[in-house]
Amino acid sequence: MVFLIFALVLTLMAAPLLRSTQAVNGRITTSGFDGPGVIVGFIVTVGVAAITSPLMGFGFIFAVLLHEFGAAKACQFAGHDLARVRLVPLSFMAPPRSDEFFDDALEESFAALYAPALAILPMVIAFGLFQASATSFPLFSDVMRAFGIMIGTFNFVMLLPFLPFAGGRVVQAISDNFWPNFSTFVTLFMIAAFTAAALRDHSISMGILATAGAQSLLRRKRAQNKRLTSNAALVVLSAYAFCMCVHFTAGWWLSKELF
Repeated sequence: MVFLIFALVLTLMAAPLLRSTQAVNGRITTSGFDGPGVIVGFIVTVGVAAITSPLMGFGFIFAVLLHEFGAAKACQFAGHDLARVRLVPLSFMAPPRSDEFFDDALEESFAALYAPALAILPMVIAFGLFQASATSFPLFSDVMRAFGIMIGTFNFVMLLPFLPFAGGRVVQAISDNFWPNFSTFVTLFMIAAFTAAALRDHSISMGILATAGAQSLLRRKRAQNKRLTSNAALVVLSAYAFCMCVHFTAGWWLSKELF
């Protein structure tokens, strides 16, 4: 119960995350909530549920929609006229989240980190409800546990330093300030780590992540924009490391269950 109270207090303290200090005139719309989008989303969800569990499949749907809402909200805060919440956030299945580009690397980093930061709140609330209801309502507790784990796992994957993931954009923005080729070395290191894990544990999921990293090396570098200042780069790096560490706890929990 103490953890649940802590989670609720943290949520109240973070309420300003949902409000902009400036006038927001941009519009948020939905994309992919049609026949093909629903079918592809259903297939992906069934695949996730087959690897993990049916409850994790439902958690996966919630995690994707929560992340897309947060990312669209960040684009709205950045002043974009239109932002999309996409059911299937894949480049060949849906239009881009926004039709506008970021002129400032700080805005781009904010948009990339806003959704994972926002997701911390429902994740800790889910874990708090899981702990508080474990004895009295075990079924509800299992649902909350699955949601908390999947929210954290999904956002941890999104924060990996691979393009077009949010983490890839953030690491590039940081490396442009200190060491332009640093993001490539980080990507290569993560590919090697996931490949080693896939070979050692015969893990399909680790192999998929290694493939995602490999394809990111083939992507064209993002359009040049105003670089981060040294102080801003340190702030962005700190926020990125914090979000990644928080969500890693849920991803580590899931990996313990699978292997």
